[in-house]
Amino acid sequence: MSTVVIQPRTFDTEAEVEVELVQLRILTALDDWSGVFDQIEVWRSKSAPQGPYEELTGTGWLAARVPSIADDAPVTAPTTTPGAYINGLALNLKLDGEQDFVVTFSGTDPISYADAVTTVVNAGSGRFTAYLTKDAEFVLEGLRPGSGATLEVTGGDAAPLLGLAIDYPENYGRGKDARLTLVRGKEAYDFTDLLGSKHYYYKTRFRNSTTNSVSEFSTPFAVGQALGITPANIVVGYLDLVRSDGLPLANQLVQVYAPVQTTLVEEKLVTGARQAKASDSNGHVEFTLVRGVGYTVSITGTDIVREIVAPVDQSVKLFNILCGSAGTESDAFKVQVPNIVYAERRSF
Repeated sequence: MSTVVIQPRTFDTEAEVEVELVQLRILTALDDWSGVFDQIEVWRSKSAPQGPYEELTGTGWLAARVPSIADDAPVTAPTTTPGAYINGLALNLKLDGEQDFVVTFSGTDPISYADAVTTVVNAGSGRFTAYLTKDAEFVLEGLRPGSGATLEVTGGDAAPLLGLAIDYPENYGRGKDARLTLVRGKEAYDFTDLLGSKHYYYKTRFRNSTTNSVSEFSTPFAVGQALGITPANIVVGYLDLVRSDGLPLANQLVQVYAPVQTTLVEEKLVTGARQAKASDSNGHVEFTLVRGVGYTVSITGTDIVREIVAPVDQSVKLFNILCGSAGTESDAFKVQVPNIVYAERRSF
């Protein structure tokens, strides 16, 4: 189960620029991953909350590659390779969205893919390279790793003869950042999308790097939902609900009402309509709240209604809405916590 909440902040130097730096603040509780997962994946959609999504992270810091799904370079190069009639033809590339390169091939036709690789490597001068997979597929790759690195085949008659696409998205590759490593005692993790946009959507999930098992995805979060309060004054309240038979209580509506009284935080009035969310398949639901503000929480279909105040302690990033310390003096809800010893989470 993923309980990651994304709080995006965009930094746009020019109002007309489509590409922006988007900083994600990812919050997660220890109980949701300890002993089960050890990494966080970050995924992005350019079109809609439903996707399609692409992962911005990977097994390590990786460079941009075309084709993006090509295998890694083999330890030993293929002994036999195809040939192409590309003498005098060009291959046009764009690196990191701003540097254009033209690679011209020369030699006796047909020029082997191995010789074509040598030509690209020499032309790349430490900025881009080429290699052949174990199946002799021709691959282009940048040399700068990270999700901010891109490589694009923009044209040239040699491209299709080398098996390279010239139409998006097959002609485009992007690097990857290493997946975020989960650390005990740490609740907040930052990820920066150097090629983001206010129109994009993001979601995350946990991964076990040993077994490759993964959790459910978090709820997609739009950059357009950027916070009006600084992240330091935002805290996440959550609930985990189960049925009387111990199974997760899914699709249970939980509501958090806007404060009855007016509250100013950072000289901004905290008010507005209630938040209403249904628990996911694991019985989990969470809300983004403003520190120090009083809220009314209700669980539809039950008589549970309580008054809480979001914690002001900035070391608290996540809190259980039904925990005793969150209630106000006038809160009639009584928290009962039986002294039951339960099994610890399994380890790797």
